[in-house]
Amino acid sequence: MSLRKAYEPYFKIGVAISRKDMDTPKHLELVKGEFNSFTCENEMKPMFLLDYETISRDPVKYDRCPVITLDRVRKYLDFARDNHIPLRGHTLVWHNQTPFWFFHENYDEKAPLADKETMLARLRGYIRAVLTAVQAEYPGVIYAWDVVNEAVDEGGFRPRSLWQEIVGEEFIFAAFETAREYAEPGVLLFYNDYTTYEHWKRDFIVAHILKPLLDRGLIDGMGMQSHLLMDEPELDDYRLALETYGALGLVIHATELDIHNNDASDQSMQALADRYAKLFEIYLDAKTQRKANVDCVTFWCLLDEESWLTGFRRETSYPLLFHGDCEPKAAYDSVLAVAQKYNP
Repeated sequence: MSLRKAYEPYFKIGVAISRKDMDTPKHLELVKGEFNSFTCENEMKPMFLLDYETISRDPVKYDRCPVITLDRVRKYLDFARDNHIPLRGHTLVWHNQTPFWFFHENYDEKAPLADKETMLARLRGYIRAVLTAVQAEYPGVIYAWDVVNEAVDEGGFRPRSLWQEIVGEEFIFAAFETAREYAEPGVLLFYNDYTTYEHWKRDFIVAHILKPLLDRGLIDGMGMQSHLLMDEPELDDYRLALETYGALGLVIHATELDIHNNDASDQSMQALADRYAKLFEIYLDAKTQRKANVDCVTFWCLLDEESWLTGFRRETSYPLLFHGDCEPKAAYDSVLAVAQKYNP
């Protein structure tokens, strides 16, 4: 029994994969065997899709209609299409991993920042170009997009964001308007953020992003990134946030799930397994009791050795379900067991 088969009655099980995974046949076999959704860890972020070589040759021509290229992401799109594994697009609009030159006049970092009107045009042009290109060449492959990523921080809209600085929060609504206009029918549009279980952040996102977008018919889902620790958050807070977003009628994706753990001992790995089990019980309870329409849970990276957390936390992390030569850990067994014994 695989993860995808065990959870098929409830929701998709996804994973973020990297270029290394794409070049490692055994990793791809693991993806095909265990998962029925995947996300590009990096290659669908703006810095990899914007075609600077073309833009820089004639910045005036492309001032408000940036050019994109699918060269870096084509392997992933081919893999999704050829193996019938749907792909989550991550991410269209983000303050990070968007080149600084994109925010400047004539796409020149030495020039002043572009004005609001220009940046709104570039935002709309970029989203239009990405969706049009992907859907023309790979129709039906991408089933959901993180339209805007991490727009909230420090008690409100993220202050240290060039999107916020130049455009203000209007960029969020312009992004969703454009995505709704150009996305294929049935493609789900998400707002995605981290620590979405914090009370202030949950309430701010609901009041200032989700409800206004829902009122305009522009959003389908909430992405809860879910980078967790062994001792926080309290899972009751996580459950409450999940159900709060679910009560809005939104589709819920846990988009970037991992649990940081710097102790590789058997005892600690069993504790990790237990925490994963409790988390998946929350997902299943919410789904089956109709408290939240959980549609996909995506692990952020395939193996412990590939996890971004080791660099981010500056200590070796063992946060996932597989390690080494694609070997399952105790956490894999515990997540599988929750689905197998669950009585809805």
